Amino acid sequence: MPIIIDDAFALLITWTTYGTWLPGDPRGHASNIIDEDRRYERRRGEFGAPYGSGDSHTLARASRLQNDSTVWLDRESAAVAAKAIVEACRERGWRIRRAALMANHAHVLIEDCGTDAGPVRRILKGVSQAKLSDHAGINRRWFTRGGSDRRKRGANAIATAMRYVENQKGFLVRVAETAIVEEWPPRDA
Repeated sequence: MPIIIDDAFALLITWTTYGTWLPGDPRGHASNIIDEDRRYERRRGEFGAPYGSGDSHTLARASRLQNDSTVWLDRESAAVAAKAIVEACRERGWRIRRAALMANHAHVLIEDCGTDAGPVRRILKGVSQAKLSDHAGINRRWFTRGGSDRRKRGANAIATAMRYVENQKGFLVRVAETAIVEEWPPRDA
């Protein structure tokens, strides 16, 4: 009996818009905190680490420390960001299986980009940041620092991630197979 090797691989990269999910958020967060007794607690960054629970002191401090106003994308700005992301991927030969941009965050499931998610995320955020600033005529922070990078190994894991992105509520723009799409779910070629 032949051995079947499923070496499919993709990255599910997620990031938030600036100021919409601050450290201390009651929904939970993956950030360092400084409690009201000024004790510093470093976030646990390893895969599967639990989110921190809400912390009102940390949330108020993070809000005071914001350098720009909170960013909520609208349909037009999300389209600008999506177009920049698609163009960057095409130039590099990367394949976006699915992406969804919402008012306060983005998910991109991407293949053929290597296994190191950090540089890929920085490129996607960087090109969309630059295009959004050009479009708005101002240089500002559009996205938070960092993000979530999840490695998806095998066809089943990738299919599950595709469904997750496809089922995002409140989407403004969607991408499938490295193209902005209107029809959802898209028909794969």
